[in-house]
Amino acid sequence: MKENSVKAERVVSSAGFVFLVIAAVAGFAFGGDKQSFLEYIAPTKYIIPYTHVICATLAFISIIFPSCFIMVAIFMIESILTIFTHYDMLGIFFFYAAIILLLTKEIFTRRHTPVIIVMFIIHYLSLLGTLTRGWKYTLIAYGYSFFCMFFYMWIYMILKKKFSFYVPSNIAANSAIQGTKKGNILKLSDFKLTELQKQFVLANIHENLSFRDIAEKHFVSISVVKHEFVKIYKIFSVDNLYELRMLLLQYQVQE
Repeated sequence: MKENSVKAERVVSSAGFVFLVIAAVAGFAFGGDKQSFLEYIAPTKYIIPYTHVICATLAFISIIFPSCFIMVAIFMIESILTIFTHYDMLGIFFFYAAIILLLTKEIFTRRHTPVIIVMFIIHYLSLLGTLTRGWKYTLIAYGYSFFCMFFYMWIYMILKKKFSFYVPSNIAANSAIQGTKKGNILKLSDFKLTELQKQFVLANIHENLSFRDIAEKHFVSISVVKHEFVKIYKIFSVDNLYELRMLLLQYQVQE
């Protein structure tokens, strides 16, 4: 993970941690939501603040170990909770924040279609929790959610199209990888890579390790790593590490 990206994610996680701590304190002070659907399951005076505490803990972990998937989990948990406790507009925002985060962080990696479908099912089912306030309110919640879906997806597609200009032509029309649809599993064993080269590629793609990091991990010199990557570039018909990453991150790369 690049240093600037790590710093940005830690800032967001820190802000989220502060928000969730405040939400937890407020949850203890307000004493729950008696009209919430959750009250039929357990006292909301415990569910609300302790859920915030759990999410605050996850946010704190994300500060130390930045992870977009932890952030997505926090957004989803908070989305369900806030929808069930009369803050459904905020809950809808949390849900689409999770979707956009997942899409943008994984824009060049494997597709998460099944995961996103499950997330949408959970979201639309959770909106039924607003029925405790009447079907008219639930109808408004669904309408707002549909609007947000089309609006944010529209913005996402605009940005994706703009960023596509940064994809080199030899990546967009790369012929080194044939017969594998983008988003599917790509086995490095199908190419003429040595075991060491496979490990180098996986270390860079999955762990985002630099040449120096790879050298230290495999107890070799940086010159050895660079020399092996030159061979890898030729195999995949790319010119540098940036193009290699742009190419391979479109697939589920496995050994």
